[in-house]
Amino acid sequence: MIAKRLQPHKQRGAVILTAVILLLTLATLVTLYTGRVKSFENQITLNTQNRAVAFNTAEAGLMKALGVLSENPRWDGAQFTENLPGLGSYTVGGVWQVITRESTTMRLITLQSNGTSPDGLSTVAVQEQALLYSVIANPPDVPLIVAGGLDVGGNFEVVANPNGGGEGVPLSIWTDLDVDMNNGSGTTCGLQEFTNGSCSSDPYSEKGFQDLDILDNDPDFPDDLLEYIFNVPETEWASLRADADQLLNSCATLGAASMGLIWVDGTCHINSGTIVGSSADPVILIVTDGDLTMNGGAQINGMVFSFRKPTTVADFEINMIGGARVNGVVASNHPVGHANGTYNSVYDTDVLDQLQQHDAFQRVARVPGSWRDF
Repeated sequence: MIAKRLQPHKQRGAVILTAVILLLTLATLVTLYTGRVKSFENQITLNTQNRAVAFNTAEAGLMKALGVLSENPRWDGAQFTENLPGLGSYTVGGVWQVITRESTTMRLITLQSNGTSPDGLSTVAVQEQALLYSVIANPPDVPLIVAGGLDVGGNFEVVANPNGGGEGVPLSIWTDLDVDMNNGSGTTCGLQEFTNGSCSSDPYSEKGFQDLDILDNDPDFPDDLLEYIFNVPETEWASLRADADQLLNSCATLGAASMGLIWVDGTCHINSGTIVGSSADPVILIVTDGDLTMNGGAQINGMVFSFRKPTTVADFEINMIGGARVNGVVASNHPVGHANGTYNSVYDTDVLDQLQQHDAFQRVARVPGSWRDF
């Protein structure tokens, strides 16, 4: 039996059908492959976007923690969580440690923030360290500190730090040059004598007699008093000014509610009976290129620093009239006393402790090179 041969047109139809099927199959495979690639690309894009959002959220958590630390230096580092609409959430906390740098003890906190994307599919952890330090780098232990000596043409009454020169060794005045006790009417004494009103009758040092509570002509006196106390060189005084809580052109607004670091450009005049700061909430008052005058009964609780800029050549004076005084420390980076100034400074341990520990004088610095992600 002889097999039938396909007609030519039928053969061409079979070939075309086979080719079409192959092309459709190939197109389907290409479409499926393209779809899968696009799906992968979309997933990669989504993952990239999620990570970017989670990263930004984690960074926001770090900034929030630094802000909390600035507002509340006593924050214990306990974790807290915050949701950001459309940006996911972060959880941030910190671990404290105490470090010693030269003679100063500071607190270091390691902050870690975990940011999560809105869909919860991506989490990023970032970490940074911050240093909590006091505005005062070296707390003064002498009630009157003067660069350039003290030529006493007027009056002064200084109540010594009973342990300023060592345990049981009182210290009243510290300077690099001479303290002239032959003119004017200067007296130093102990806190008990001052409290009892017998400072002038039972002094350490007085006119014509200088005892060991006055440390003058000291070769170890710092060349830069601003840097010694605040760790800011005189040539960089503007950075300390920028760090002040208040910038003023006069002292007219100061009162009992004043506290923190206050920078005054020019003359400072404090009226009779005015009390600036308190024992619990003292001030650091920096009077720049100007005289400081305190009238009868006026008091400043904290530290007064009379600062003459390096480019200034004029003389400035401190004058405390009618029993006005500073409870704490008076410091000057220039000579005083040539214009019959009057200085009354009472070393107050409670005030000095607050100058070191009070939240108003704590600053936060991010540690360079400590940032990392995981």
